[in-house]
Parts: sequence; C-alpha cells; structure tokens
Amino acid sequence: MPDYRIVLVEPRFEESIGFVARAMKNFGLTSLRLVKPVTDFGHNGRMRGGHAQDVLDSSTIHESLLDALDGVDLSIGTTAQRARSSANLLRRPMTPRELSEVLAQQAGTVGIILGREGTGLNNHELSLCDAIVTIPSSEAYKTLNLSHAAAIIFYELFTSKSKDAEEGLATDEIRDTILRYLSDSMTIAGVEDYKIGLTNRAVKNVLGRSAIRRREANILAGALRRISNALHESRVLDRSMSAGEPVSLPLER
Repeated sequence: MPDYRIVLVEPRFEESIGFVARAMKNFGLTSLRLVKPVTDFGHNGRMRGGHAQDVLDSSTIHESLLDALDGVDLSIGTTAQRARSSANLLRRPMTPRELSEVLAQQAGTVGIILGREGTGLNNHELSLCDAIVTIPSSEAYKTLNLSHAAAIIFYELFTSKSKDAEEGLATDEIRDTILRYLSDSMTIAGVEDYKIGLTNRAVKNVLGRSAIRRREANILAGALRRISNALHESRVLDRSMSAGEPVSLPLER
C-alpha cells in the first residue's frame, strides 16, 4: 500500500480542514498538507476535527502546490468536471474505485490533491497531476461537499489496501525522462509543437492511470533513449553526407 499525502489547495473555511482531517483519521491517513490556506485555523476547525487533533497538529503549510508535492512519486488530482470534449485530455478521470484498484499493490508515495470548496482545482493545477479522479454523481447536482468527496476517496483507498506491496512506483524524475525522450524524438521527426504537447499529455495520463512501476518505467525510458539517440545520429549522418564530410559515429551512447 502506498504512503499517502493529502493536499488541500487554498481551503477557504477552517471547518473544511477539520472535517477532512477527521475523514483522514477514520481511514488511517495521517499526512495533511495545506497550500496557501485562505482561512486562519482555530477553535471551529478543531471542533470539526474530532479525534483527529494529531493529524491537524502535524499538518504543514506550503506556498505552492509544487512545494506540497515535494517527495511525492504519483500525484492524483480531483475534479467534479468531466471533459466535455474528447480533445480535453486534462479531464480524463478515473473513479475512486478504479484508482484504489490500481494503487492497492503499489509501494511509494502518492499525493491526493483536493481543490477549493467553491471552484476546485484549475486547469494549471490539474496539468501538474499524473492522473485525475472524479466521483460519479447525479447530473442534477454533480459537485460534492469537499469533506464528503474526500471521505469517499479515502474509503475506497482504505478498503482496497493490500498487505503485499509490489515494486515501488516510478518517480517523477523517471516519468519526466520518458516524456523528454518522447518529445525529443517527435521534434526530430518534424512533429508540430501542438501535437507534441497533446501526445505528452496523453502519455502522462496513461502513465498516471497505470501507476507504472519503477522497473517498467526504466525499461521504457531506456528504449526511448535509444530511439532518440538513433534519430540524432541519423540526422547528423544525413547532414554530413549532404555536405560531403567524413562521418564518425559512436557505436553506443
């Protein structure tokens, strides 16, 4: 089972912080990170926290989402808004149950990111996430209360936990390396910039939803590195032959 970090982005009400901490305690979660809270935290919030005072006492405040995600291997954003168009790759979500099944036998650190009470996470914040979760709900009123949504997600993570964690999750560094080699190869192949961006977003979604393991990611990164190197060498060879220059290429890089 992963080590979970719960991240609240700009919570407006201290009661929300207390209720989320209480839900965390109910389902065995202990690490709470607050990004630029809009409210001061006091008596009312602690009252809502019930017996989760230890969660509140150990919570940390951060100036940015990236700072709060430091040390996190896989970041999961939450949203009530599904994509209206198949072209919107930012909002292609899993359900909490699908997420829990993917993560049940994984090891590593996973961040669950919850947005503002009124507006949730914006597109930029979602773009920083490796995968997105949406709770299925009635079309008549799709948006859940923040702490209610948190409790549903925490419940699913709790009930699907496995005692036999497999190999750790791929780190951000490895996934970024995969995307970098992919972008590099597409650039050499003459793919338009906007298509490179769309492809990277799609691949990032796939990597996030699959919770790719470290060994798998290393193998994929290695394969893409070889492809990128081969394309670079081919381009150097083509330019040198066109100029009539002698060519010397390394056997392996």
